[in-house]
Amino acid sequence: MAGVSEATVNQDEVWLVVRQANAPSTTVALVDELTIGRDVGAASIEGHLTVAGDPSVSRLHAILLNKGPGWCVQAPQVTNGLFLNGARMADGAVQLLSDGDEMRLGERTVVTFRSLRPSAPDRSRTRAAAVAPELTAAERRVLVCLCLPLIDGDAFTPPADVAAMAAQLFVTESAIKQHLGRIFDKFAIPDGRNRRVLLANDALQRGVVRRADLEAFRATRPTQ
Repeated sequence: MAGVSEATVNQDEVWLVVRQANAPSTTVALVDELTIGRDVGAASIEGHLTVAGDPSVSRLHAILLNKGPGWCVQAPQVTNGLFLNGARMADGAVQLLSDGDEMRLGERTVVTFRSLRPSAPDRSRTRAAAVAPELTAAERRVLVCLCLPLIDGDAFTPPADVAAMAAQLFVTESAIKQHLGRIFDKFAIPDGRNRRVLLANDALQRGVVRRADLEAFRATRPTQ
């Protein structure tokens, strides 16, 4: 990865710190739009940061944009997903960045956004302030069950599938699908193959489901 020592970055600039396990960190100043992706042996081009040593990074894994209120990251459609502060971003989603935000690419690459400019507004507070949809008790149990695998998993752990939720809640898969259909509508989750991932991330980011809810639910499940 091309970069410079972190100490040499001009303090007036915005920059990225790129880290991989058992390798020294590098820094890259952010000036114009920057794409990040796996090193495929092609000649380097301006405006693109190649990541070597991590085959789980896609050829195009993240896009950094300077628009509107500040620097943003956009998530293209990639196999292993782009994670911002531990939450997987939806394909095509754009998120405003604040100093210290961490983007995880692949299995061993972490990119930290650094800036001495005024921080962006508190996204979590803004997101949580959005009106949460009203859920029935049954829908809430399904939503908590959906998010349960994320309590102990790593960045790539998917939410529970329909069969697992049916087994956990002692209901039929058809009942789970009916509940999920209503929950998708209430959260305005669009059709697509990542609907469960989008729903779980949205529920966690908005505080509809909290870690305490997951721990309490797990405590009621029989030990396997």
